[in-house]
Amino acid sequence: MTSGAGHRLLEFLGELRATTGWTVVVTDEIGALSRWRLSGATWQAVVTVEPRRWLGLEFEARDSVTGKRATYDIDTDLYDISQDDQRQFAEEIERDIIEFLDDLRRGVVLRGNDGTKFVLVFPLGGSYVRVVQGRVTTSASTHADLAAARKGGDYVPLE
Repeated sequence: MTSGAGHRLLEFLGELRATTGWTVVVTDEIGALSRWRLSGATWQAVVTVEPRRWLGLEFEARDSVTGKRATYDIDTDLYDISQDDQRQFAEEIERDIIEFLDDLRRGVVLRGNDGTKFVLVFPLGGSYVRVVQGRVTTSASTHADLAAARKGGDYVPLE
C-alpha cells in the first residue's frame, strides 16, 4: 500500500552533494521526512521528501544585476501518494524533480530578461518550460522547442 516514492530522489540528492560545488545540506530529518537545502551563486532550492505524504521542490532564482526573482515549484500537491493508485503520479513528480536538478547541474536551466521581466527557461518532460515573474504572480508556459521558449531576450545558464 505504500508507493516508496522519494527513494531515487534521496539518492540523487546525495549524489549532488558529492559531485557538485553547490551547497547541499540536510536541514531537517524527522521520522521519514527529509528536507534538503541546495544553493548556487544565483539560486536556491528546498527539496522535501516524505515518502508516504509529499514530494516537493521549491526553487527560486535571482538576477544578480537587477535583484529580480523567479520561482518554480514541482510537488505532489494534495494527492495521497501513500495510495497505490497514486504511485505513477508520485513517480512522475519524483522524475520531474530529478530531471530539473540534473538540468541545473548540466547548465541547461537558463535565465534571461524579456523586457523588464526576469525569465527562466528549461527542458522538462520532452518540452521547454518558460517561467516569467510578473509584478505579483509567476506564470509558466510550455513550448515545443527551445527557440519559442527563449523569445524576447538573451539567455545564459543559471549559476
